[in-house]
Amino acid sequence: MTSRRPGRPAPEAVTTVPGRRATSVEPTIHLPSTLGPSRSFDPAWCLVADPDPDDARITESLFCLADGVVGTRGVREEDPRPAVRPVTASCLYEPASVVSERPMPVPTWLALPIAPELPVGRRVLDLRDGLLIRDVSGPGGRLRSARFACADSPGTSVFVSEVDPVLVHMDLDDPGPHVGHAEQASPLGGGVALATSTTWRPSDSQPGGPVTIERLASYAVSARSAPTAAAATRLLQPSVQLGPAALLTRQRTTWSQRWSDGDVEIVGDIDATLAVRASLFHLISSATRRGEAAISARGLTGPGYAGHVFWDTDAFVVPVLSAVDPRAARAALEYRIRRLEPARRRAARHGHNGARFPWESASTGEDVTPKSGVDHNGRTTVITTGDLEEHVTSVVAWSAWNYACWHGGWGFLEGPGRPLLLETARYWASRLCCDREGVAHIDGVSGPDEYHGDVDDNAFTNLMARWNLRRGAELLDRIGTDGGEAADWRAGAEALADQYDARSGRYEQFAGYDALEPLKIADIGTPPINADVVLGPVRLSRSQIIKQADVLMAHFLIPDGVADGSLLPNLDHYLPRTAHGSSLSPGVHATLLARAGRPDEALALFRLAASIDLGDRTGGTAEGLHMANLGGMWHAVVRGFVGLTAPNLGDRVLALAPHLPDGWEEIRIRFRWRRARIALRCRRDAVHVACDRPITVTIHGVRAKVEPPGRWVG
Repeated sequence: MTSRRPGRPAPEAVTTVPGRRATSVEPTIHLPSTLGPSRSFDPAWCLVADPDPDDARITESLFCLADGVVGTRGVREEDPRPAVRPVTASCLYEPASVVSERPMPVPTWLALPIAPELPVGRRVLDLRDGLLIRDVSGPGGRLRSARFACADSPGTSVFVSEVDPVLVHMDLDDPGPHVGHAEQASPLGGGVALATSTTWRPSDSQPGGPVTIERLASYAVSARSAPTAAAATRLLQPSVQLGPAALLTRQRTTWSQRWSDGDVEIVGDIDATLAVRASLFHLISSATRRGEAAISARGLTGPGYAGHVFWDTDAFVVPVLSAVDPRAARAALEYRIRRLEPARRRAARHGHNGARFPWESASTGEDVTPKSGVDHNGRTTVITTGDLEEHVTSVVAWSAWNYACWHGGWGFLEGPGRPLLLETARYWASRLCCDREGVAHIDGVSGPDEYHGDVDDNAFTNLMARWNLRRGAELLDRIGTDGGEAADWRAGAEALADQYDARSGRYEQFAGYDALEPLKIADIGTPPINADVVLGPVRLSRSQIIKQADVLMAHFLIPDGVADGSLLPNLDHYLPRTAHGSSLSPGVHATLLARAGRPDEALALFRLAASIDLGDRTGGTAEGLHMANLGGMWHAVVRGFVGLTAPNLGDRVLALAPHLPDGWEEIRIRFRWRRARIALRCRRDAVHVACDRPITVTIHGVRAKVEPPGRWVG
């Protein structure tokens, strides 16, 4: 994913998540009394905000509460004009001049009549149940509050507060309920309606004591037609009847099940555990389980990248959801399925068959990549990613295939997912150009390394196209509607140039890359670094410095589609040349280094990935969290340090190859595979496999059959 504006220079290296986990806090979390008793503070589950943050927008992103349909940033309840719009609804856009479409403004449900001069105070996001708690004392009084987005009732949110009367700016003699409504329609179609119910009551036991304020809110959201206030009211009524305490009980049950399906714990490293759990929390919260899930580059946590959907979702987010929340993964794939026609039209406009998916997508599936941007000097620059980055097309196909591997069968690919594989293969088959020697080429593209655009035979693009053609031919064989396409696709895949040199074991990133100025990152600075700012775009394009994993992305996505033994030569060559100028990059390299048996090097890059969003390492957290980076941390632990390899469709064996860094005593992960729920405890000398149905595993190549409830292997 390209950055439309340069970030600020990177600070000095950090090895922990700064300022987001308190080392000394109260041992309990105090809730408003109507929500039940206090609960224990667990540093492996709780994000703690700085009492007086330098930039409140950073905490607002980190403390966003979402349910896959609506996201509410962690703004203060009494803040009348937060710097960033506090509420976002999935897949709702409005026209925009530069980026074509941007998220539609959504009425806020919070804005409460509480004294605005209150300090921020102590705030804790308890990931165990998605509960944001605040406890603050200010001039004249104290406020204690809690809020959550109802995970089992998307679109509904709850806020409960106990606040001293002097801080309340409302008529306390009129306790309510007070009902509010708001509607907002989009010129592009669709819209949102909001209904709220607010009540307050004085203390029963203490005259002049704290006032209890309760607000329930429900959003009716539709991408096709504008809902009415009556529709939102109907959604709200069941929650009003239940009340906040009962809703919290249901919330805890829902999140308990979610964490049972997908969790990561690293014994010996609380910071790493918290980082991955926070990542999982926001990833799971970003996707609905019904209909379609338009998971943008920042999810529902902020307005960054205009709320557009990139290849980030297909390559980094859907694979995580496939393993921990399959229904959400299926909804994310449905977003692509419903936008096939625009992808077909785009391929046809360029004279090709099949479907070419857009680099940036929003409501309709047409490409909404802006054509220009502003660089760090304030100059207008041309943005070419929408024209040149074609690998998103094969990555959409890969995402569908990967989901089928985890889900356990051909049914999805033979049914609704079929065109994601076949139409993309048809595109690549028509995109190839053969020279006089019969070698096929793909010219005029940009790979993931956006420092080098408009190149020929980008290795990653070609390897992914080859993979797409082969998998498409395999599916044609199964459904028996070949017509000669399968043979043509296989022939094209075999003829496609891949830039591989068997002598060195290395892929040249693109034709002519090796002839560029042989600079390494150590020559210009310490990553992460915006190399375009340091070197300037002209010299950078003529050097071997790359923005992020490019050749290595093929090893990350399709390890069975690259030459045996090529991982280490390519790691050793490209890692010293990588600026990590994209948030996508550190998690990929951490995964590959761990897989290559170099876990301590991998851990350094894992910590870099953790600091990007949780520590605002590159200055972008205020605009929302990077969903791909959050997914990259899960990949680093599960696919890297644990070495979990999802089998192909015909394989029934789960392969593991754990490599633990120093200081990590044990990695514990939970996930779903096929129809089984699996929990692993990975140590250096053995792995405990727990399962609810029989499975077969290999651990460093040693095969074992495991019956429920499980056993140690190794």
